[in-house]
Amino acid sequence: MPVTRHIYYLGFILSLVICSCSVRFPVKTPAPTPQQAPSAVAPTKKVTIWLLADSLHTALALPYDWLIENGYRPPEGLRFTKGTQRLVVMSWGDRAAYVNQRWLTPWEVVHALFLPSPSVTEIIPVSWNIEGVCDQQRIYQAEVSRSHGAAVAAFLNGTARHDERGFPKVIGAASWGEGYLLDCPYSYYLPRVCNIWTAQCLEACGLDFVMLRSTSADRVISQCESQGFKKIHDGVKGYRR
Repeated sequence: MPVTRHIYYLGFILSLVICSCSVRFPVKTPAPTPQQAPSAVAPTKKVTIWLLADSLHTALALPYDWLIENGYRPPEGLRFTKGTQRLVVMSWGDRAAYVNQRWLTPWEVVHALFLPSPSVTEIIPVSWNIEGVCDQQRIYQAEVSRSHGAAVAAFLNGTARHDERGFPKVIGAASWGEGYLLDCPYSYYLPRVCNIWTAQCLEACGLDFVMLRSTSADRVISQCESQGFKKIHDGVKGYRR
């Protein structure tokens, strides 16, 4: 039997085993307090968030001050050096892909998808127009209630390991911009791929997702559009960081 067929069957078997486990990450998010509950917050108390996507991968741009107000613990040294807007672009994925910044070898692809592999959380500060910064990405925009801030901050805190002083552990420079790669406590494998992290963070923002339908960028986008996200930038078709 050809080697490629062996790899196919190995991947298929491992996928069945892994899919039998929970797709969600076991990050605990707090229930809204009476002060944070939607009924206690005026409808105008909204915050804008952005979904970024290429052909395979998704990320989120979130207001930094909103996160800090609600308890997010950022890495040391995060700087907003241009403009007046303060956003952070958050994404997640296989550590080898982020650290090496190149296409993975066939074996690395098999390992990343079908075997538990180390992951990272990437955080990049952005202080000017997101369409100008991420001009090659498809960009979608929506408003969500500010009351979800504590849940979002808790999710983001849960996707990074922290040192003894409470700061996220930095393992390297971001794949672009002036950000960082953070040590993430969860393994990357199918179906727990990058887009599952994005979907679960969006759940913390108050959206609803079917996780097994959230493994691809297009499926995350489809579920976002059904809940009020509007495309504001087309990007470059097929582009991949």
